[in-house]
Amino acid sequence: MVQEMDKKGDNMKNLKQRLELSKKLQEDIYGITGKSSHVSLESGKKILTIEQLHKIWPELTPAGFNYTNRSGELAYSRDKKVFGDTITDRPREYYAIANFLDKNISKRKTVDRGASSYHYKHIVENHIHHYVANGMLIAAAITCGYDMRYNNYCGPNAFFAWSTKDWDPFEYRNNRGHSGPPLDEEWTEAKSKRLKELLNYDSIPHKLDTYKI
Repeated sequence: MVQEMDKKGDNMKNLKQRLELSKKLQEDIYGITGKSSHVSLESGKKILTIEQLHKIWPELTPAGFNYTNRSGELAYSRDKKVFGDTITDRPREYYAIANFLDKNISKRKTVDRGASSYHYKHIVENHIHHYVANGMLIAAAITCGYDMRYNNYCGPNAFFAWSTKDWDPFEYRNNRGHSGPPLDEEWTEAKSKRLKELLNYDSIPHKLDTYKI
């Protein structure tokens, strides 16, 4: 269920219907209509592939929802050559976030209005030790079935009905983790060398070998 913050000025049409469609396809994964394409989380729960989710939510970019700015133009270019990658280019990140949410964060009936997806994406990346894009957190939250609140006035961010008590142990004040390179980005020797130069630390290229894909 999507709770709309304002009936006017919302450039995201039929949010509720699309979220319900996401849930319906989720049911199809379990064999109601015989569809078999899915992603299995570590718990055994099956979720939509990032490609399936992208077809339902084409406005969702790695930065978040593509919204209309004050000039009446879309904030993010639809041209991949201009904007860069799409959510379909980040399947490993999508999977890692969905696993984190599925394991740790329970659902609740009311939407948390205290903090947006942008706040929580930082918490997840400090826990999984890899960069997390705002839009990828939104994608994972949708596929995991959390109720959502969004309209154009939110900018790229969204709000979800999840337990703030479950989030609390992972908040920065209680768990000071660290981020790292994106899961779907190849960590090249050139990047390792550049980081070594910046930090002047000889062993860093060896430590970064774990991030190579």
